[in-house]
Amino acid sequence: SVYGRFARHIQVNEDSITIDGTKVDFFSERRIQDVPWENYDLDIVIEASGVSDNVLAAKELTQTSRVQKVVVTNGHKSVDSTIVMSVNDAEFNSDIHSVVSSSICDVNAIAPVLHFIDKHLGVDSALISTLHPWLSYQNLLDGPISSVASPGHNWSDYALGRSSVGNLIPKDTTAGAAAERVLPQLAGRIDAISYRVPTHIVSASDFSINLKKSVSISDLEDIFCKAAEIWPQVIAVNKEALVSGDFAMTAQSCIIDLNKTKIVGGKFVKLISWYDNEWAYSNRVLDVARLIG
Repeated sequence: SVYGRFARHIQVNEDSITIDGTKVDFFSERRIQDVPWENYDLDIVIEASGVSDNVLAAKELTQTSRVQKVVVTNGHKSVDSTIVMSVNDAEFNSDIHSVVSSSICDVNAIAPVLHFIDKHLGVDSALISTLHPWLSYQNLLDGPISSVASPGHNWSDYALGRSSVGNLIPKDTTAGAAAERVLPQLAGRIDAISYRVPTHIVSASDFSINLKKSVSISDLEDIFCKAAEIWPQVIAVNKEALVSGDFAMTAQSCIIDLNKTKIVGGKFVKLISWYDNEWAYSNRVLDVARLIG
C-alpha cells in the first residue's frame, strides 16, 4: 500500500519462495533456534522478529557455530554491540562482536546528526522530537489501551489507545536512551519525545541543541555538506521546499533540511532532518550486514 507492487516475479512453493528464478527455502518456526541453520552454511542471519527470546537465543546460535553472525533489528541491550553507520561503525570487532544490533530507525536518523555536530562544535545538551507515522498496533478508532489491532499489546499511556487517524499523539520514546549507546560521550545530556502522526510513511527529527561553541548558518551547512560527501549513503542535505512525502524511498537515514535551520544567540540551534523510517532503515540493516560480513 505504501511502496506499490514488488516489481519481481515471485513464485510461492510449499517450502520455498522463488524470486526471479532464485529459490529461497522457507521455514515457519516460533523459536529462532528451531530453524535448521546448520544445513545452510550461513554467514549472517538478520533477526527481525522483534521477539526478545529470539535475540537472546541468537547468541547460542553463534556460540555453537550454527551461524557466524546475527544482525538484530532493534535496540536490544543483550547484543554484543550496537552499530550506527557513520557514527561508531569503526568500533566493530569481529573477534568479539557476534550478535550486533543495527539499533532503531529513529537512532539511525538522530545519532549521525548529533555525532557530527558534537565532533565539530560540541553538544552541551539536546532534546529531539521525532514525528513518526502511525504503526500497525495503533487503533483506527478510540479504544482501550490493550490494542485492538495487535492482541496482547498494551500501553501504560491512555493516549496511545486513541484514534491514530485523526490525532497527533504524543508518546514517550526510547530513542534518547538508545542513542546514548552509540554516543556514550553524550550520556545524560540528550533526551527525546515522539509524536505518532496520521501519515503512512516518512518521519522527521526536530532537534533543539545547545552548543559549546558559537556557530553560523553557513558553518552548519558546511559541516553537513562535508558529512554528506563522506557518508553519501547515510547523510544528505536538502535545500528545496519539500514535504514529508517527497522523501519516500530515500535511502539516507538523515536528510538535513537546510531551509529550516535556525540559530538563537549563537549557540542554540534548531534543525529538522527527514527520513523514510522503513526504507532508509532497511538500507542501514544491510549496511551493518555488509560490515560484519
